[in-house]
Amino acid sequence: MSVAKHQVGGRGSILELPSSRLAKPISYEEGNFYSTIQNNEKYLPLRPFLPHNYGFFDASASDLKRIRTKELKVVLEKLSNLELVEQSKDNVRYFVMENLTLGMRKPCLMDIKMGRRCHDFIDGYEKKIKKIKKCKASTSWPCGFRLIGLKKFNHKTGAYERRDPEWGVSLTKEQSEDPLRIFLNNGLKSRVDIAQFFLQKLKKLRSVLRLYTGLRFYTSSLLFIYDAFSNKANLRLIDFTHSHTDIPEGEEEDGYLFGVENLIKILKKIINEKK
Repeated sequence: MSVAKHQVGGRGSILELPSSRLAKPISYEEGNFYSTIQNNEKYLPLRPFLPHNYGFFDASASDLKRIRTKELKVVLEKLSNLELVEQSKDNVRYFVMENLTLGMRKPCLMDIKMGRRCHDFIDGYEKKIKKIKKCKASTSWPCGFRLIGLKKFNHKTGAYERRDPEWGVSLTKEQSEDPLRIFLNNGLKSRVDIAQFFLQKLKKLRSVLRLYTGLRFYTSSLLFIYDAFSNKANLRLIDFTHSHTDIPEGEEEDGYLFGVENLIKILKKIINEKK
């Protein structure tokens, strides 16, 4: 069991499991969101856009150090099947999910935080003000998205290139296309085929999100993935600690669809430039 090699965002370390799956440390709130989506047929259209999940397990830091491969396989066979149980204060809850980079020779990943609202309604006043300022000082407010991190393989140099959250926060509205352009350029050409894949996925996501009025994805992200040596690609919604399924109609929007619309416009522009 080791830390995942291709993580580009998030605070906790994602673990690679012997079963070719990943274990991500999550909060109770995020686990509750996954459980709601998984166990309510109302959200069936949304499920393909979330990482496929296998359940939860709880472990302390000492547990993880002493768990051997054979023991871990037993743990994974006894997952809670997304039924949330009481969690010990000494334990970390891990969400077991699919490894979206499996089978890729050189995975390229980009984490984009979505929406114009970066605070949750449960945030305290000071935290709320801090997050609002950060949103309005970045591309989150004018564009509905902000880069958290990216890594892409450059065929010309034979090495990975990276961009970090600080770079993402520094971008202006006029520079909002830069993350996608950098991510899709492999050093020799722009991956228009991958851009077309992401465009179709975002259009489908837009249609699905329009089905729901109570969903809010405060501070959640879209994870873009493709292989530098093939046409394999994935797009998933991730990070749901501040996501909700039951916000009353009429409450303030999170700006998620606004961000999706702008990403669609950028991808269309990149594709049309190569025609």
